[in-house]
Amino acid sequence: MKSVGISILFAALATAALPHGLQAADRVNVARSGIDIAFAPIEVGREAHIWSDLGLDVEVLDVPGTRIEQVLTSGDADVGLGAAVALGPRLKGVPTIGVAAIAGPPYNFTLIVPAQSPIKAVADLRGRSVAVSTAGSLTEWMVRELSRQQGWGADGIKTVPLGGDEARIAALRSGGGVDADLSGLMQAVDLQDKGQMRVLVYFGDVVKDFQNLVLKASDKFVAEKPDRLERFLQGWFRTVAYMKTHPDETTQVIAAAFRIDPAAVTKALPIEMKMMSEDGTFSATGMEVVRQSLVELKILPSLPAMSDLITERFVPVTVK
Repeated sequence: MKSVGISILFAALATAALPHGLQAADRVNVARSGIDIAFAPIEVGREAHIWSDLGLDVEVLDVPGTRIEQVLTSGDADVGLGAAVALGPRLKGVPTIGVAAIAGPPYNFTLIVPAQSPIKAVADLRGRSVAVSTAGSLTEWMVRELSRQQGWGADGIKTVPLGGDEARIAALRSGGGVDADLSGLMQAVDLQDKGQMRVLVYFGDVVKDFQNLVLKASDKFVAEKPDRLERFLQGWFRTVAYMKTHPDETTQVIAAAFRIDPAAVTKALPIEMKMMSEDGTFSATGMEVVRQSLVELKILPSLPAMSDLITERFVPVTVK
């Protein structure tokens, strides 16, 4: 028995001495919703061997936005990528918390109209209907903010919640009760290049002080595997730095991963990278707008404390 114990000890020591690439990688399951360059560090980091160099096996769960909290709560996902306004459910008992900022001004969103639409400028939108994903979503809030900036109040432009990208674009094409759509940047550029749609607004130019996207983690993951979370954040921001210095390689990976024309990705990439955080630090002014929006969208009845939404324990991340 003694010799067996010694053999096991030597085997364990030998395994521990192996470089990350030869050890069993630690799994991190990441939930996200939608096609977005801001969510592409998962695939880009994999192709650039950044995750494997950190001893991580990062897998994606592509789910509807309304299910991200559900898979984080169930333990099917450890980390979620999404809108900062989705931090609100924590105060309703959802055990997740924001751990890092992904992006600031929302350059990943546009407002598009059919190529032949009579709508030529934002001023033509008064009283018109814009398709958004869901009621109480970031997309709805941005349309309301655009209306406010025009001096029409929050309801000067109507919002129509129609769900996912395909349903909204189909309604816009058919004239099914909407005049415009709040679309993701890559999709908008692709449709514009094909002569089907026209970009009317880049929301990053409209909503400048805003914490757009965040990375959140389940309370269980934070408590039980903080080292793994720290490595994941290191890999995430290492990949963001790589994306900024390797645009050609990044474009090819994103085009293949999201099945988007590389020409559209090439045009969208430099626009969207402007909003990407390099170290995960939360914007104080941007988060204040998020707090206000949580009440406006009736996600929460009153202003939450910042500490109820995020933890700054893991940021800023120093890329090594």
